[in-house]
Amino acid sequence: MTFNEALRQKKNILKNTSEFTKTLYDYVIIPELEDEGKKYMDELKKASLPFPDDSCKKYSSNARFKIFLLPKTRI
Repeated sequence: MTFNEALRQKKNILKNTSEFTKTLYDYVIIPELEDEGKKYMDELKKASLPFPDDSCKKYSSNARFKIFLLPKTRI
């Protein structure tokens, strides 16, 4: 999906997700291609501050994205 579609889907997921689930997981927009998504996630995990949603754009070669459910206990 496009970045704007992914952003809309993320907002919809967050709107319909319980507060308890939000304490356990982050919903992250990542590049659709596996190697690009992995590279982005590696950089995200190294960062001490949250990445803005649109930061994933520079990691995508085809401008296609997906939503990834990331456990908050990752660090």
